[in-house]
Amino acid sequence: MKTIVLLGFIALMSVNACASSQPAEACGAANTCGATKPDLEKARSHLQKHVSYPATRTDILAACAQTPEFTESEKRWFSDSLPEGNYASADDAIRALKL
Repeated sequence: MKTIVLLGFIALMSVNACASSQPAEACGAANTCGATKPDLEKARSHLQKHVSYPATRTDILAACAQTPEFTESEKRWFSDSLPEGNYASADDAIRALKL
């Protein structure tokens, strides 16, 4: 009897764990699945030294995509986190990314 109860409990916990997983399409700027926030200083330095301003979101993402200093996961974080817009300076981009 204890074995049946234990197996039922394990099955219930497994179902609960699967139910709490979000599908990939639910991920966005607020919940960046598979994305890793880059090191704060590395990200700030990149935005200050490797992006020409004024810059659009597309310009900034292109500059990030061309650099080997960020992993694919970190590049995905930039893409998921940077709002559309025109940025006059690195400070504007840093504020938008909440770095």
